[in-house]
Amino acid sequence: MDIVRTKSASGKRKKVIFAAFFVLVLSSLIYFFVFSNNATHRVSPDMLLTSKVEQGELAVTVRGIGVLAPRDVRWLATNVSGKVERILVKAGALVQKGDLILQLSNPELQQRLEETRWEVDELQAQTKALQVSLESEALDQEARVINEKLNYERSLLTLTAQNTLLEQGINAVSAIDHEAIKIEVAQNKQRWELEIKRLAKQKENVEAQMLANSAKVNRMRKTLERVQQQVESLEVRASIDAIVQAMPMELGQQINAGTNLARLAKRDEFIAELRVPEIQIQEVLIGQTVTLETRNSRFEGIVKRIDPSVNNGSVQVDVEISGSSPQEARPELTVEGSIEIVRIPNTLFVRRPMFAKSYGDSYVYLLDENEKTANKHAVTFGKASATYIEIKEGLSLGQKVIISDVSNFEVHQQISIN
Repeated sequence: MDIVRTKSASGKRKKVIFAAFFVLVLSSLIYFFVFSNNATHRVSPDMLLTSKVEQGELAVTVRGIGVLAPRDVRWLATNVSGKVERILVKAGALVQKGDLILQLSNPELQQRLEETRWEVDELQAQTKALQVSLESEALDQEARVINEKLNYERSLLTLTAQNTLLEQGINAVSAIDHEAIKIEVAQNKQRWELEIKRLAKQKENVEAQMLANSAKVNRMRKTLERVQQQVESLEVRASIDAIVQAMPMELGQQINAGTNLARLAKRDEFIAELRVPEIQIQEVLIGQTVTLETRNSRFEGIVKRIDPSVNNGSVQVDVEISGSSPQEARPELTVEGSIEIVRIPNTLFVRRPMFAKSYGDSYVYLLDENEKTANKHAVTFGKASATYIEIKEGLSLGQKVIISDVSNFEVHQQISIN
């Protein structure tokens, strides 16, 4: 026969307990996901930075970090080859214009200088000898002119005497002799005039030959001066009052003409080379005022150049220092610059919250009057500088907001500060 089995009471109770537990867990999960964002999150005040909303003139600035660089940098080079004989200064030394920095040696160049001097002396001696010779020939020609003049005057005197006798009717002179003396006078006059012309040509010849020889002497002197300058170039001297920035030479090193020997940076004249983030460079313009800071000094400058290229996400901005450089100024000294973009009169602003962006809607945590709780609050930002940001809508004068990093609790609508 069939036997009917009945379910035990204990089995039913287990199912009921399991179902109740499942419902409880499900309810907890639903509550967590639905209401967790509205739960109060506790934050220590030591972890927060706050700022009060202010009103007034807002100076919008862009910050950049860079270094001081010399305004005037020059490389010293030589126009001759040689060997480094002595190095008198090293990188970092202060030098004045004309100070000896490097001593080079070139025996062949020294020998060439001596030989050129000998050639100049020889050519000068030859020129002197030629001058004496030409002047002697000119004196001989002057003597011939005088001699022909005397011959002419003598024959003319004879002709004059004969004419006087013939006019008095004295026939002491034959007609033939009288005609012969006339011919002689004419010949002597022509010889005298010819010798005068020869003397003039002789003087022109002396002048021309002396001019030609003087040109040779001058050319040789220029050659001597050039060689002398090359020898002087073996002594490398500072061209300006400066700091020696680089000295790449070593003793005994052989160098060629045109090699850069040392780099000089003019003292007390610097520019600041700032690196500005690419996203902020569009607001930077030439002529804007810049406040520069080192660890010890603050001074002013003006934007003079903006590099057209981008390097590692930043753009170089060259700033000309207004007035004198600070006392601690030196090449590669780290400097921070704040470039003033614009000044906004009578506006609301607050210290810039972390990750806040200009011209956009965002939110901040607004503190209550007791500063014990803070609630998420919508806000519209305007122009932003490195330190402050303009408030277009959402906040009023005197309210306090959290400006430190809120990423750890941004999922909460409200936080408790204690």
